[in-house]
Parts: sequence; structure tokens; C-alpha cells
Amino acid sequence: MTVTLSNFLRGDFARGFLSRVASQALAVIILIEAIFLAEHFTWVFRDAVRHEADLSGIALVLACTSTEIFDLALAIAILMAAYIALLRMRENRELLVLFASGLGPFQLGALVLIVALAGQVISMAGSGIADPLSRYAQRFLLFSSELRSLKKGVAKNEFYYFPSYVAYAMDHVTGGAAPPRSTMSGVAVIDASNPKPKSDRTLFVYQQIGPHTSRVVTAAQARLDGPDRSGKIVLNLNDFTSHTFADANPMASQDGAPATCTNCPHALKAADALKATDALKDGPPISMKVRDMSQLMMVDQLLPFGPRASNTAEQTVFEQLFVPDYQTRDSRAAQMRLLAERFSRSLLSFLAPLIALLGMGLTNRLTNWFALPLSCLVLMSVNLFCEWVITTAAPLSVAGALLPVLLLYGAVAFIVFNLILWRHNDVVRPQLGRS
Repeated sequence: MTVTLSNFLRGDFARGFLSRVASQALAVIILIEAIFLAEHFTWVFRDAVRHEADLSGIALVLACTSTEIFDLALAIAILMAAYIALLRMRENRELLVLFASGLGPFQLGALVLIVALAGQVISMAGSGIADPLSRYAQRFLLFSSELRSLKKGVAKNEFYYFPSYVAYAMDHVTGGAAPPRSTMSGVAVIDASNPKPKSDRTLFVYQQIGPHTSRVVTAAQARLDGPDRSGKIVLNLNDFTSHTFADANPMASQDGAPATCTNCPHALKAADALKATDALKDGPPISMKVRDMSQLMMVDQLLPFGPRASNTAEQTVFEQLFVPDYQTRDSRAAQMRLLAERFSRSLLSFLAPLIALLGMGLTNRLTNWFALPLSCLVLMSVNLFCEWVITTAAPLSVAGALLPVLLLYGAVAFIVFNLILWRHNDVVRPQLGRS
């Protein structure tokens, strides 16, 4: 039996079946990816332009986006390709001849099993390795494009948002009046400019340096030098002024939401608002005028770029299995939830050829028009139900993430296998042409 099966798998019949499934699955994947990229092109283009990416960078970012749906597209493509190939074999009486020659179900089951295992391996490699690396590459491309655009110079009349900075570049003003001096009493002024400073200002920067303290900087010219290998950059400002003052608005947190401020006037009752306002004025504002200044900074101060493993979506399947994230309970739950989803999609590709074989057995003259869509609906229903199970279980360990998914798909595969045995005569006998 083993020799017969080995000879069969090396024969022309098996090679023809596998090549047809592979070519048709590739065509379906290309079609699904094209539809996905066409739908997401506007969002990707908008994000890339916001990071000042060029045309080649936009194309690379768009290509990296294609891996986000690869595992789901692969499962659908395998189902459709296996269904069409098996249906063609049945209607051409190839399966009838195969079973009549004494080979029969073991050889056909081996072909379906090879397609299922290949689909699972490719799906896991795509979602567990290629997709995390492509997401990291996408973030790196956007970071490089934005850093390159900053080194070339900021564009006029546009706002630039950084973690704790907001910069605005205006048209170059010539012959304008110098910035007015503060009329507030008790303002400390530091003047280090030359006797005849320039009066034009082309850069405006707003920075929150504390929960209730902000700084406004204007400069005639600004230039970034670097970065070097250690990530250090030098910010050079020419003819700039700096004004530090008390700010009643709380500094925003890292996620962009306003920080909790129990001493701010808007967070207090009306009776305590006046006291809080007086407390903000305790620190005197400071104005400073300097001719030239250079400040040593790190790239992360302007454009934060965390390591790949810090983002759950950029972790490979090996890191999720062997490098647990115990920073917080939520981060660990997110890591295990993503691992369970990737494992679920790989098993979905394993289940696809089995559902295709069952759908082919249910295809006759009456059901020819909805057998394939119904098979795809069953496959997607299993995927949605498994995602609900993963969300409900909220696993915190590798076993808790993989075991429920494995049991669920094992039960579905058992049901599909028994239905195939129930319809085994229809799997072999042609039903669309001559009877």
C-alpha cells in the first residue's frame, strides 16, 4: 500500500492535480489582493503623503500592506481552486477511472491532505513571519521618509506634529517688525542676540514641557544635521526667540488624550477656580532671544521609532511562542489573542480542501449554482465563530490560545469528513453531464 501510494503521488495524475490547484489558487489570491489594495489605496496614499513619502515609498508601503489579508485570501483561494479541480476531475470521469482501477479513496485523500498541509504551512509562514516583517518594513519606510523630508527642510504653511512639539513653517517675511517685547511685569528676559538682529521669522514651534508649562519658539532659520550611527541629531536655530509661560491646559498623554490634571481650573469647582489660576501664575514666564543656538537631540525626541518586538502586530509566531510579553496583563492577552488568530487562519487553510471536496460531492444539476458560494460561506462562518471563541476566552498562555482553536477545528473537520463519507457515491459519479 505504501509503495502504491508513493508511486501514485509521483505520477502524472497527482502532479497535474497539484499544479492545477496551485495555479488556480495563485490566480484567486492575486484577484483578492488586487481588490484589497484598490480598496485601501486611498488610506495608504493619505498616510504615506502625510509622512512625506515619494512615489517609490508609496509603492513599497502599498506592497507591504498586501500581507494583511494573505492568510484569509489563501484559505478562500485553496477552497475555490480545489473545488474547481475536483469537479473537473469528476465530470471528466477521472475519479471514476481512479476508483475503478482499485486505487480509490486513499489516493484521493492523500492528494487532499497534501493540499491541506501545504496550505496550513504557507498560511502560518505568511501570517506569522511575512506579515510581521512587512508591518515593520512599512513603519520603517514611513519613518525614513519623514526623517528625510525633515532633513531637506519643512514645507511652508504646514503643521508638523511630534510627540511633544507642534511646528508651523510660514512664508519668509522680509522687512517685518521685530517680535514685541512682553509687557507683563516681572518677566525675565535673556537677550543674547547681536545688536541688529533679523526681524523675519519663518518657524513657529509650540512645545509642552510640563503639565502646566509650555514654550513657544520662533526662528528665522532651522536646520537638522545627522543622524549619526547612534541616532544623534543636531538642531541648529538662527535668530530665534523662546518664551516659556504657565499653560492652563494639561499636557496631552502619549496616546493623544488629555492627561488627568486635578489642579487645573477646568477640573475644579467654581469656588476653587480662582485659587488654581493664581497657582499657575506662581512661576514667572521667561523670554529669551538668541542669535544662534545648537541643540543635541536624539531622533526619538522628534520621531519615535520603537523596536519591532514592542508592537504586538510585528511579533513573529516564534516570538509569540517562546518570548512571552509579561509587561502588562493586556499586552500578554493581546499577544496570545493574535497567536490564536494566526493559528486559526492556518487551520482554516487546512480545512478549505476538505470543504471543497464536500461541496463537490453536493454539486449536481440543481445545486450547481450555489454549491461553491455555500462552501465559502461555511468556511467564513467557521472563521467568524472561531474569532468569537478567541475573544470570549481571552487566553493568557500558549496552551490556552492554541487548544480551543485546535478542538474547534478538529470537531468541524470530523463533521465534514463524515459528511463526505455519507456522500461518497456523489463524489465519484458525474452529475452535471451524461449520467
